[in-house]
Amino acid sequence: AYDRALEGVLEAPRLLLPATRAVEVDRMLRFAGELKRPVVLYGAHEAYRAADLLKKSGTPVLVSLRWPERSREADPEDIEALRVLEMRERAPSTPAALVKAGVPFAFYTDGLASPRDLARAIRRAVEAGLTPVDAVRAFTLSAAEIYGVADRLGSIDPGKIANLVVTSGDLFQEKTQIKHVFVDGVKFEPVPEPPAEEVS
Repeated sequence: AYDRALEGVLEAPRLLLPATRAVEVDRMLRFAGELKRPVVLYGAHEAYRAADLLKKSGTPVLVSLRWPERSREADPEDIEALRVLEMRERAPSTPAALVKAGVPFAFYTDGLASPRDLARAIRRAVEAGLTPVDAVRAFTLSAAEIYGVADRLGSIDPGKIANLVVTSGDLFQEKTQIKHVFVDGVKFEPVPEPPAEEVS
């Protein structure tokens, strides 16, 4: 039956489906099979448990860089489930597991606004086994490939849009500073980030 609300969904070149936990990955892959439409899963904090399933399906993944953590308002007396603690501990290993399994993936910030928080999240993934080269790829070429725009974006090649970042050292080291940003050939000086607020 015709449903006007689904018209845009059916015309979209790809559908984004949420799947943070491994059971949700399995559920959404089955749903995607019923839809018979190209899909991309997003969230994926527990995709380290479902990497083989994702590889078999050929489904790309967007990994959230907002790693799970205990809420500051949580009652310190509450006992958390082992599964919750494991996911919190192992979520940053998901990108390395996806690389090892050959699953195409890219990062998304999931609302992380501060460059400092973003760099911290990436460092956690690198410390959990992701190589810096694969981390850069997950922000650039992999994202462009997943969205079907790799002919125009994502790598430094003739004829592509070139947005470049020049740093004082390794991009993911804590003390590395961004020196210059070039957007479509125009140079921008980065605005200094305000000092981090101390948590009491």
